[in-house]
Amino acid sequence: MEIKLAMQTDEKGLTGRECPVCKKYFKIKFGTGLKGPAPCHCPYCNHIAPQDQFWTEEQINYAKSVALNYVSNEILKTLKKSEVKAKPNQFISFEIKVNGKPTPIAYYSERDLEQNGYCKNCTLEYAIYGKFGYCPDCGIHNSHEIFITNMELFKKLLSLSQNSEPAISKLVIEDALENSISTFDGFCRETLKIKESTLNVSFQNIDNARKNLIKKYNFDIAKGINKTDWDKIILAFQKRHLLAHNLGKIDQEFINKTNSDNNLLGKSVIISREEVIEITDFLKKMAENLSVFVS
Repeated sequence: MEIKLAMQTDEKGLTGRECPVCKKYFKIKFGTGLKGPAPCHCPYCNHIAPQDQFWTEEQINYAKSVALNYVSNEILKTLKKSEVKAKPNQFISFEIKVNGKPTPIAYYSERDLEQNGYCKNCTLEYAIYGKFGYCPDCGIHNSHEIFITNMELFKKLLSLSQNSEPAISKLVIEDALENSISTFDGFCRETLKIKESTLNVSFQNIDNARKNLIKKYNFDIAKGINKTDWDKIILAFQKRHLLAHNLGKIDQEFINKTNSDNNLLGKSVIISREEVIEITDFLKKMAENLSVFVS
């Protein structure tokens, strides 16, 4: 006997999945993504297996309950046909009556997740915990895509702030520099996990990060960037450090690391809109280098 049933989806049409290895939960929208049969990739640990190995515990319990409900209902129907009410004579009467209900169905609801995703490579719609992960269909990691999206957003905010009041414009420019470098750091950390899950390199000190990668992998994240532009990157990262840790005031460490004039000591660091836009392009170049390296 076969019983066919459709699994429940959330309000957006996504179906829950659970990795048989790391046991983490995610959701995908069947009908989007790769056409035809394809294995499933866990977005967290990248375990690859057929789709029928990614059922959640709730889905399995639901399927079992539907089967038991059907079987128990059929048994009750059969037994009902055996009900008897008779009185053979004035002294004897008897009745056989069947009572009971079919086994209840264990309905469930799909869980809410933090990040809804769309894979530009295979068009799969999915949802995961956190921001970064592998596409459950084609297996491509989404970190580079998210990074580029954020860089373009920062550029758009910088453009929109051109006609703002000077104080607001200054705040947007400083925030764009801080956020672009923080996003770059998060992207690089996450992307390196693809290469080596235990590797922990901070990219907020970009010069040290570059040296560490060259030493460990003979890989230069600044490939294609000349000395003049690299100095601009170092300067931008040092300015970001002042914003994050010294209220934007120039200290001796900044002067030493950027070969700046000692007369700037104690003054507020100056950051231009054009400088931040240029830095986002350098960050995109380094991000592309890293993506190619780990792929």
